Amino acid sequence: MTITIDDFLGGKVKLAQSKDGYRSTSDSVLLASAVLAKDGEHVLDVGTGNGVVLFCLAARVPDLKMTGIDVQSDLLDLALKNNELNNQEIRFVLDDVSKKETLIHGEQFHHVVTNPPFYRDGRGRMNEQQRIAFHESVSIEKWIRFCVKHIRAGGTFTLIHQMDALPEILAAIQKTSLGAIEVFPLVKDLNTPAKRIIIRAKLGSKKPFVLHNPFVLHQEDGRSYTQKAEGILRFGKSLDEE
Repeated sequence: MTITIDDFLGGKVKLAQSKDGYRSTSDSVLLASAVLAKDGEHVLDVGTGNGVVLFCLAARVPDLKMTGIDVQSDLLDLALKNNELNNQEIRFVLDDVSKKETLIHGEQFHHVVTNPPFYRDGRGRMNEQQRIAFHESVSIEKWIRFCVKHIRAGGTFTLIHQMDALPEILAAIQKTSLGAIEVFPLVKDLNTPAKRIIIRAKLGSKKPFVLHNPFVLHQEDGRSYTQKAEGILRFGKSLDEE
């Protein structure tokens, strides 16, 4: 496997990635920006891959305890290499959300974050690493249920997914104890429908549902990032910062 070392967050994060396999995108950086973690809290990333979400989160909130799980050992090997590159001690565990008993069974976290496999159909030519990373093998309902059982009381759940999956995701969330549901549509520009959404919720909360205004990534020229997107993607700011 040929490896590249790439800069994220303007060089704050160094990421070892497979040149021809799964490669991290802005989705992971945006997801990390939405996690409401504070110093000293414990975060679980379900389907962590090479750990990009956790490394981006650590750049913003340095005093966190973090765990990432994934079913692909070769991606976790890269995650461990990324620990060295970024001077981190994140725990990475080879685990499978489809199993009845997992290696993190019984553990609970202040925050659970996830960027699950999106696709249910073939999407061009992919190698095995890409196929596993991108294609759904566990239903979104089962994936969400796994995440929620690892959230401690008052903790949060944060997910990025495709916009067309929103009804199914909300239906799955309604079967849990999550409340204070927030939906953030992500749009290329104001003339383009949202293709991605970030969903955030809190365990046990009774606060009402909130649909936020679309988060616009690009300026009118279609190339430059908006000021807020630039703050997140280049400087590691929080999604909640104005």
